[in-house]
Amino acid sequence: MDLLFEDTGYFDLTTYGLEIGDKNGLMTFAPKDEIVLCGVDEVRKILQKLNIQHTFFKKNGDLLHSHEILLVCKADAGALHKAWKISQNIFEYMSGIATYTSRLVKNAKAINPNISISTTRKNFPGAKEIMLKAVMCGGGVPHRLGLFDSILIFEQHLNFFTDKAELEKSFKKLKHEFIEKKIAVEVENFQQAKYFASLGANILQCEKMDFELLKECVALKKEFPHLLLSATGGIHEENIADFTKCGVDFIVTSSPYHAKPVDIKVKIEEER
Repeated sequence: MDLLFEDTGYFDLTTYGLEIGDKNGLMTFAPKDEIVLCGVDEVRKILQKLNIQHTFFKKNGDLLHSHEILLVCKADAGALHKAWKISQNIFEYMSGIATYTSRLVKNAKAINPNISISTTRKNFPGAKEIMLKAVMCGGGVPHRLGLFDSILIFEQHLNFFTDKAELEKSFKKLKHEFIEKKIAVEVENFQQAKYFASLGANILQCEKMDFELLKECVALKKEFPHLLLSATGGIHEENIADFTKCGVDFIVTSSPYHAKPVDIKVKIEEER
C-alpha cells in the first residue's frame, strides 16, 4: 500500500487553491507528553519520497520529554502539507504502542528483571510489521511472528485426537522431527499442565488462570527443571505486576496493540 498516496491522492486542493504551494516552509514535530519514539524509518521514507530536507534529533526507542523537538523539515509548502498528516499519524500510533509497551516492561521488570514481555498474533491485519516494530521499540518482543516460526499446541489442535495414545505418539513424533524447536502447549488447568510437562513440553502457556492456579503450575518447574511457563489472557498495564509475582518466565499479551495513540504536535510555518 502507498501510504502517501492513500492520504494525498492526486491533489492537495487546499494548498493549491490558496496558491501557497511554492512558498518555503518549516515543519517541526514534538510530543505533547513524555513518549517512547517509534516510526522514524517510515516517516523518513515519506520525506525522502517528497524530497524534503529533514533532520531527526531522536531515533526509534528514545525517550522524549514533553515538547522536545524530534524532527525538523524544510521544503515548499506543497511538499510539507503532503507529508504532514501521514507522518503525524505514523508517529502517534507507533509511538503509542511503544510507550505503552515500555510501561508494561517497566512494571514487570521492577519485580523480575529477567522476565520477558511478548505480544501475540492478534495484531491488526496488514499492520503486523509496524506494530511489532513498535512493540520492540518499547522493549517487548514478538511471541509468535506467525504459524511458520514456532510450535504452539492449542485446544483447537487437541480436538482432532480422540485417543490419548494417538496424541502421545504424534507429540513424540513432533518433538523428534522438529528437534530444534521448543514445543509450547496452551493449558487451562493444573492437570493439563502436569500432563504435557511429563510428555516433554518445553513451554506451558497458562491461559486465563487465576493467580493461585498459576503459582501451582509454576511450581512444576521443581519437578521439570527444563520447563518455561508464560501467563496469557487479559494481561494489561494494571495487572501485569500481579501476574509477574506468580513467578512465570514471560508474559504474553495483546494489550499493546490497543494502546492509545500519543499526541504529536506539528507546527508548519513560512520560512522567512
